[in-house]
Amino acid sequence: MKLNLSDRISGILDARFIGDGHYMTPVPGLILMRSYGRMPPQHMLYRPTLCVVAQGAKEIMVADQTLRYGNGQTLVVTVEAPVLSQLVEASAATPYIGAILELDLGIIRDVVTRLGDVVTTGPSAFGLEVQDLDIQITGSLLRLLDLIGEPRGVDILYPSIMREIAYWLVRSPVGRNVARMVIPDGQPHRIAQAMSHLRDHFDSPVDVKALARSVGMSPSSFHQHFKALTAMSPLQYQKHFRLLEARRRMISDGDQASAAAVAVGYESVSQFSREYARMFGAPPRRETRRAVKAGDRSVGGATSSDGSRATL
Repeated sequence: MKLNLSDRISGILDARFIGDGHYMTPVPGLILMRSYGRMPPQHMLYRPTLCVVAQGAKEIMVADQTLRYGNGQTLVVTVEAPVLSQLVEASAATPYIGAILELDLGIIRDVVTRLGDVVTTGPSAFGLEVQDLDIQITGSLLRLLDLIGEPRGVDILYPSIMREIAYWLVRSPVGRNVARMVIPDGQPHRIAQAMSHLRDHFDSPVDVKALARSVGMSPSSFHQHFKALTAMSPLQYQKHFRLLEARRRMISDGDQASAAAVAVGYESVSQFSREYARMFGAPPRRETRRAVKAGDRSVGGATSSDGSRATL
C-alpha cells in the first residue's frame, strides 16, 4: 500500500510532465511533490495539514524541537507554526515523493461532535506529531488521488473521503490533538485565536497579558499552553512572522532592509539585522542583492520565506 502511494503520485506527476516540483491538484488542499535532490533548509509556515512522505525523508525544526519523518509516515500538524524545513533523503535514483493535505476543520469538528466520546482533556501537547500511515488513511489518500483524474467527482466525493480521514485521525494516537484544535473554548482553540491575532497584527507591539485575557486565560496558563503547542513563546512566535514578512518584502517586493524592518514593526534597524541574520543565517542586505539579481522573475509554489505560496 505504501509503495502504491508512491507509484500513484509519481504517475500523476509524470502524466503532467512535472519532473522536479509540485502540483496543486484540483482536490481542495491537496498538493503533490517530487524532488530529485536534497534541498537546503527553508523557513515556511505550516498550517493544520497532513504532510505525507511516500518516499524519502524530511526534517523540520520548530524552535528547539526537531522532527524527522520518512517513508510511509506523516507529520500531523494541528497548529499554525513557522518552521525550518528541509529534504534530507532525495536523489536522482530515489527521489523524494510526498503530498500535503490541508485538514478540513469543519469536517473534523462534525466528526468529533458526532462521536461524542473523544478524550480532549489533559495538558496541551506539541502541535506537530509524526505517526506511521495506517492502511485506512492510506486508502483514503489513494481515493483522493483518484479524484484528480475525475474532476467532476470532486464536489461530490471529496467531503465523504475527508470525513473518513478525519475519523481515522481522531481515532489514531494523535487523535486528542486533532480533536482539541476544533473544540470551542478548549485551550488549544483559545491559543489558536491568539495565534491568529499575532499573525494578523505581527507589525504591532503585543501586550501578552492583555492577549491572554482576550482569550479567557490567565497569563501563566496562556504562556504554558502556548509554549507546549508551539515550542516558543508568544513574542518569539510574533518575531518569526515579522522576519518572514520582512524577507518576503525584500525578495518579492524589492524593499530595502531598513524599509522592510520598519514595515514589520521594528524600531531599531540594527536589532532587525541581528535577529534576521540569526534566523536566516545571512544579513538582510544579501536578500536585497538577491532581489536585484532576480529582476522580474516570478516565484511560484508554497508559502515559504521567499514569498512563494505553498506550505510543503
